[in-house]
Amino acid sequence: MIARGVSAALVLAGTLAHAQPPVFEKKGDTKDVKDIQKVVWSAKGEAGLVASTGNSRTTTLTASANALRKDLDNKLELTLLGTYARATTLTAVDANGDGFIDATELGETTATAAENISLKLRYDRYLTPVNALYVAALAAIDKPAGKDFQGGAQIGYSRGLYKDRCQELLGEVGYDFTYINVAAGASVTIHSARLFVGHKAKIRSATTFEGSIEALLNGTHVTYGMREAGALEATRLNATAGIVTALSTKLSLNASFTAKYEAFPAPLAKIGGVPFAAGFEPPAEKLDTLTKISLIFQFL
Repeated sequence: MIARGVSAALVLAGTLAHAQPPVFEKKGDTKDVKDIQKVVWSAKGEAGLVASTGNSRTTTLTASANALRKDLDNKLELTLLGTYARATTLTAVDANGDGFIDATELGETTATAAENISLKLRYDRYLTPVNALYVAALAAIDKPAGKDFQGGAQIGYSRGLYKDRCQELLGEVGYDFTYINVAAGASVTIHSARLFVGHKAKIRSATTFEGSIEALLNGTHVTYGMREAGALEATRLNATAGIVTALSTKLSLNASFTAKYEAFPAPLAKIGGVPFAAGFEPPAEKLDTLTKISLIFQFL
């Protein structure tokens, strides 16, 4: 099919929230403040729209926001991310079985391809320039993945492992509690160990790379309907990688990739309002990815 569309994106951010983890900022880091002795507030946001009409009809909305309060020994950060996508496609069904498609056998199908939103509030207490304790509260909705609601909390220890003029390596260990209200079946709770590694490097004077990986290793059994996973069998992995290149003092180009993997995904919700047959409980896909290229305008 030939698709014709108009796409527009507005980015009001110094960096993307998911491409630049806040944990890289340590005690005394003055890269974005003039006087760390004072209380510093900052905020940034992003909004994007992609729409097409005609033979291909799709609508995709993306948004993110980040707010931060920081002083010498404390940091409080709020991050919001959301994506919504809906598509209408032409379908053809040979209902009479004559081997041809006539005018009565053409139709359309409209479905939601993405519908997720996540919110994270995190507090860091700096002990030394390279050591910190953190606690976080999380909430999310991911309809296509079968999750009507997902909430939880994290607590742990963060340490800067290595830092020089061009790069920085950071590690975190902690505990993760997750509650999932699935669309098809009973809710579950998961207790996991959390491991995190983040790396930031300056490739050139105007280009920076950032990547991170988070592993949530479940220590309890997880049950979805007729399926059950033991300890370490419901591991979740979250990975990000992004490159930011400054085009001017105010404008930058950002290319980022995010991957989320669940070894034991939740069951799919019913499709089109029709429930699945008894004994048939298809799981959601194990891997979700997001690739994004955007222009960034820095206004603070």
